[in-house]
Amino acid sequence: MIGAKKQKAGGRTVNPSDDYKLTDLDYLIGDHHLQMIKAALPYLNVPEQRAVSVFVKFQELKKTFELFETEEVASMGICSLEQSEGGRTMRDLLKAIRPYGNPAERDIIDMAQNFMDGQTPMEQLRRFLTPEQQSRFETMQMVITAIQAMA
Repeated sequence: MIGAKKQKAGGRTVNPSDDYKLTDLDYLIGDHHLQMIKAALPYLNVPEQRAVSVFVKFQELKKTFELFETEEVASMGICSLEQSEGGRTMRDLLKAIRPYGNPAERDIIDMAQNFMDGQTPMEQLRRFLTPEQQSRFETMQMVITAIQAMA
């Protein structure tokens, strides 16, 4: 792939083809000019990259402050989450952040959601078993329940 190379950033490898999603806030504080500047960074020397990167982040921070001074934030629902009749729940929060996680983080979020839905850890574990293993597991549960009833 032309132009796609991995770089180290903050101790982690950055791959341009990684699935990176933007939030509503990112869209509100960014613009195509800042994106163009960011795209030009690899073509600059390191000291210039540092200065230009700080400039871009400063512009985004400035736009963030401006954003919170206007009513535009309230209309987007970013500034504060108003309590609706049902209210905002942890389930809503997990649903909102899930798309931004990597596969392992999404699995953890799914397990947390399943736990909140009343699934026990054993029920969650059972999802990963083959049908034959599930059958054996259920048989073992019945045997243990019978032994406990006798005691």
